Amino acid sequence: MRIGNLLLCGIIMIGAAYADDTTDRKTVTSKKYVDDQIATKQPILNAGGTDLRNNVVMYTNQAGEVTSKPISATLSGNGIDNNLPTVGAVNTGLATKQDELSGTSGNVVTYTSNAGTLGEHAVYKTTTTYDTTNAGALVEANHANSAIAKGLNEHLTCAPNGIDPVSNNCWLWQINDQAAGTVYTDHQ
Repeated sequence: MRIGNLLLCGIIMIGAAYADDTTDRKTVTSKKYVDDQIATKQPILNAGGTDLRNNVVMYTNQAGEVTSKPISATLSGNGIDNNLPTVGAVNTGLATKQDELSGTSGNVVTYTSNAGTLGEHAVYKTTTTYDTTNAGALVEANHANSAIAKGLNEHLTCAPNGIDPVSNNCWLWQINDQAAGTVYTDHQ
């Protein structure tokens, strides 16, 4: 009985491995046949006897025709190089064009009257005490705007009868002439 079961199992396996449909069958073929079939699909890229290693293939306006451009690891510097440079070539070329700037961190670079010499200006910070050591520092717009608004609000007040009855806005301002250190009062 065991031999019969084994025989039956083997026949079922062989039947499952064999395909009845002709599209499922595999056909052994030669390399020449495959090459001939592929040759009908796309024209072979021809370099015309030129070694195109390290070149970039580029399309032309003619179907099936290509051209190439060499890749350069260095820049020629003559201005007429039509090759495609690598990132390293561009970085190296740019590194020779301008010296790195030196100066104090956080300062602004300025031109000077001496060719090749740069100046610098400090930028006033709110964490810095304002005194004569940083009197020449530049002020950031957000700090200047708030300081100007505070100064105007504390030194100008609406004059008596200076409010427009229609818009309820002040149209006549007066400068406070109170002594320093006193609290300003608004006449509104």
